[in-house]
Amino acid sequence: MIHAPFSCILLSCLISISVHQYCSNFKDMDSASGGDNGNEESATTSEGGFKPRDDHLAVLMSLGFSKNAATRGLYYTGNYNADLAAAWIIENEDKDINAPFEADAEDSDDSEDDYIPDGVDFYKMVFVVNSEFSMGVGKVAAQVAHSALGLHRVLLENPQKYGQMLMSWEQFGETKIVVKGDNTSQLLGLAAKANTMDLPNYLVQDAGRTQIEPGSITCLGIMGKIDQVDSVTGSLKLL
Repeated sequence: MIHAPFSCILLSCLISISVHQYCSNFKDMDSASGGDNGNEESATTSEGGFKPRDDHLAVLMSLGFSKNAATRGLYYTGNYNADLAAAWIIENEDKDINAPFEADAEDSDDSEDDYIPDGVDFYKMVFVVNSEFSMGVGKVAAQVAHSALGLHRVLLENPQKYGQMLMSWEQFGETKIVVKGDNTSQLLGLAAKANTMDLPNYLVQDAGRTQIEPGSITCLGIMGKIDQVDSVTGSLKLL
């Protein structure tokens, strides 16, 4: 079993992850560029079989995904990074996700010829849920949704600054990850760090109608380039 049930529930409350759009976009761009992006690490071995990147595989397995699921996720997202693979696994969870992986037996139409185009920046949203409060599943889902909407409004209100970021995020997968924060102090610290890096972010303060006190900080949403966001939230575990 995949050890990320909350992530599955919460992510389904947000915009669905456009993995098939991600793959087709790469395929179109690859066709236009002649099919060679010059990446140093290919998604295949010299013998033609699929070889997942060891660093991405290690990250995915540390998040609780099985080796077979992690390999399958990397296969279907171009072997690019752990975030996109994790999003694919969560979106495509079924009874066979942990079955032994054989590339030759997989439907490779959407993955075998996909390449990452040069010069493309990839972005993601990360939502940090404050585990200091005893919130039910529905309450947590609502807080993450509030954070997603609030963060999206921040981006829309400043198109000159964030327009390209938003377009790239929408075009290449709309990656969203939900992680666990320890307490209010930690969320405030993460928000402060995001501000110093000029990363758009949004803190949710609950109205206090159910379960927790008014004004309680329940969730932090941050968006930016994958490596920049990882420098802020990379040590946190999936919820």
